[in-house]
Amino acid sequence: MANENNSQQSPKVALVTGVSSGIGQEIAQRLTERGWQVFGTVRNLNEAKALAGVKLVRLDVTDLASVNQAIQTVLQASGRIDALVNNAGYALMGALEETSIEEAQQQFETNFFGIMRMTQAVLPTMRQQQAGRIVNISSVLGFLPAPYMGVYSASKHAVEGYTETLDHEVRRFGIRALLVEPGYTRTAFGTKAKTTAVALAAYANERQRAAAAMQSQVDKAAGPAAVATAVYTALTSPRPSLRYPVGQGVTLSWLRRLAPAQLLDRGLRSQFQLEG
Repeated sequence: MANENNSQQSPKVALVTGVSSGIGQEIAQRLTERGWQVFGTVRNLNEAKALAGVKLVRLDVTDLASVNQAIQTVLQASGRIDALVNNAGYALMGALEETSIEEAQQQFETNFFGIMRMTQAVLPTMRQQQAGRIVNISSVLGFLPAPYMGVYSASKHAVEGYTETLDHEVRRFGIRALLVEPGYTRTAFGTKAKTTAVALAAYANERQRAAAAMQSQVDKAAGPAAVATAVYTALTSPRPSLRYPVGQGVTLSWLRRLAPAQLLDRGLRSQFQLEG
């Protein structure tokens, strides 16, 4: 695909977290194809697969020193950061009663506080530039419940509130903070999900049915290309929307706002094959 940046201008610079596979990899490749200079983060450089045109940077979003080092690496190489795409995260499967406080804290350290660390690290540069876009990869589970993925859902709900508030605070500096909300997406995300250490017999059958139902939806879903398209639109639109639902997220976002609560409740319980 042709380079969309003016040949007389330096390419825009994007930092995308979690590019080792799936959505993050697709976003990084899409931006590279569109002429951006892309830095993609991975936890282990030695095990990471090379991506054409993407400069890989080691990063652990749960470690502030690692975050600061990654930002400095990008700034030393490019002198600016036009876009931050916070994609790094993981899923935790298990009933809420089965989930330890420590497991919940670890989930939030990556999915929520990781975004906070990255955002706070890039904002001084973006404020100095008087320009920048921050796109946080949320989920339909950021505005809907997720039986047996409750802490994951809670972390995404937190991302939604954080991003909407941040957007109001930084807009006067020429910066926008935006959300992309994918529905089910065919990636290895589900198979890589962590499970709680405790598994109570009382939840076993329903947990297994709910997990199977979710995996079935993932297997039938489209790949991550549509998510990458939404991210590119969020980064380049002159008048961006706050939220970009993708795939099933479009319908579910509409249902969340407009459908009767009882109808939505019944639909979710049916989809997750919940009893009672």
